[in-house]
Amino acid sequence: MTPNDNSNSNTEPSINDFSLGDLMRMAGDTPGSGLTDECIVATTDSRMQAFRFPCRIDAYIIGVGTEGETRQTFNLKEYRLHKDSMFIFPPRNILHQKQGGEDFKAHLIILSTQLIRRMHIDTKKLIPLLLKFSAHPCLELTSAESLSIRNYISTIENELKAPKTEFTDGIIEGLISALFYKVGTILQNYLAIHPEEELPVQNRTEEYFRRFMALLSEHYLHERSVGFYARQLCITPKYLTTMIKQISGKSASEWIDSYVILEAKTLLKYSHKSIQEIAYYLNFPNQSFFGSYFKRNTGMSPSQYKAAR
Repeated sequence: MTPNDNSNSNTEPSINDFSLGDLMRMAGDTPGSGLTDECIVATTDSRMQAFRFPCRIDAYIIGVGTEGETRQTFNLKEYRLHKDSMFIFPPRNILHQKQGGEDFKAHLIILSTQLIRRMHIDTKKLIPLLLKFSAHPCLELTSAESLSIRNYISTIENELKAPKTEFTDGIIEGLISALFYKVGTILQNYLAIHPEEELPVQNRTEEYFRRFMALLSEHYLHERSVGFYARQLCITPKYLTTMIKQISGKSASEWIDSYVILEAKTLLKYSHKSIQEIAYYLNFPNQSFFGSYFKRNTGMSPSQYKAAR
């Protein structure tokens, strides 16, 4: 779907910032705890009222149109959404549903950034997808693809509404991970059919982000300092952090921590290494430093995570 660049930022109302809790209150719900406070799912248009005014939302939004039509702007570029249109909006971008489109309905899921960080999604696989999502926030789906995505969203909604058990969070997080990978598969298939839309780097910020992520995937086992990556890119740590936060919604240090923690979790669960060996493998001076770092980022000690089922 090709965006129209005729948006006029000078005539837009002021931009509001919303958290997931804010959206729940606007929909008449009371934020709960755990996953119920980190995930909104709706299979009608009843929860899309916030987008009638320009806003930034600190969350990932994935949806598929089911009927009607509307015009949605994403960072001031306009897209037409209708039945079988899929839209993927990463956090902290400017969204605005233009006037009209009251008949537009969609299956919609909104996920907090904190939830995505906690989940067992392979960060190294997710990064290229997030870049592609930013370049292609709206796509036309086949009927089968649209049904598949809507089924995932409906299943997640049903699990959220079902009586909570000790397995509920694991089931929902697994379904959300599967949804991300399904969306990624659809996007990859689309770009394989339309290679002309595999966009080149659009600006310097995205180029730095790509280079930072390439460096991170190469050095994260041994380098956790933002200063190291800034020096490799010949920019200041503050400038690097600002740019990475702008394009991804996460700071450079948060991306570094994500890579290290994912590796640590994988080793704790699936390797035969001791906690001390893992600490040395990840270039911590000792097991104590590693334990403090892991607990600060996950809320539990390495031994607690290793023993958890």
